[in-house]
Amino acid sequence: MTRLPLAQVTLCAVDTHTPALAVQALLRSMRLVQFGRVLLFTHGWVPRVVLPEIEVVEIDPLPDAAALALFMRRHLPGFVRSSHALLTRWDASVIHPAAWNDEFLVHDYVGAPWPGEPAGHNVGEGGFSLRSRRFLLAGQDPRLPDGAPEDRHWCVSCRGALEQLHGVSFAPQPLAERFATLGAGTAFGAVGAWHLPAVMSEPEMLECLHRLPPDFFASTDATRLLRALARRGMPQATRTMLRQCEAAGHAAGAGPLLAAASSVMGMLSH
Repeated sequence: MTRLPLAQVTLCAVDTHTPALAVQALLRSMRLVQFGRVLLFTHGWVPRVVLPEIEVVEIDPLPDAAALALFMRRHLPGFVRSSHALLTRWDASVIHPAAWNDEFLVHDYVGAPWPGEPAGHNVGEGGFSLRSRRFLLAGQDPRLPDGAPEDRHWCVSCRGALEQLHGVSFAPQPLAERFATLGAGTAFGAVGAWHLPAVMSEPEMLECLHRLPPDFFASTDATRLLRALARRGMPQATRTMLRQCEAAGHAAGAGPLLAAASSVMGMLSH
């Protein structure tokens, strides 16, 4: 299979919590696209096997969203020499390379639109986002405040300042929808754990579930992934996920997760 050539794009993942899963996400994208460079920023992790084409960069631990935002602002731009960087994470990757459009490169920021946000402030999700070098450098402007989560900070709170001070261009919503979606779709990429059953086998999903931190299983994303596994017909992964979600739900008093677990059990019984 011929990979889509994108020599002008550096693929990046920043993950000091689940680097093995981030590598799997990078590899999924790399199977479909030939990037100019691929970087994994992590802490204290050494891969068990050689990772051809992936450069592993040691960084300080990033314990929370604020630390991640500071790293993305202060340090990431120094590693990107290409015209654009494609930021991804463990639950995001290229899905449909044929959906690529060179118009994505015309803008400084492209990410999946956030539902429920007003036009002009809904582009977009940073977990799978294309950012120009100009955008990365503009974020280092000392006149702009720090903030987290970093995607909403730049795309909502600081969008006007980036446009006025640096001429940054955010992709219009129709183009952003063709670039990426929250969950599975027909766009170039997808972000959100609930799209993974559509692109991973059941053994791969089981490995993923065993590597996720416990707090994930008390999240809204976990509820959506649980239902997606059941709908995809992955009984072993669904039951494994169900046990982890039930444990997290009891520990956190999370009623929605327990309701989702009951719904999944009903789906499995049919």
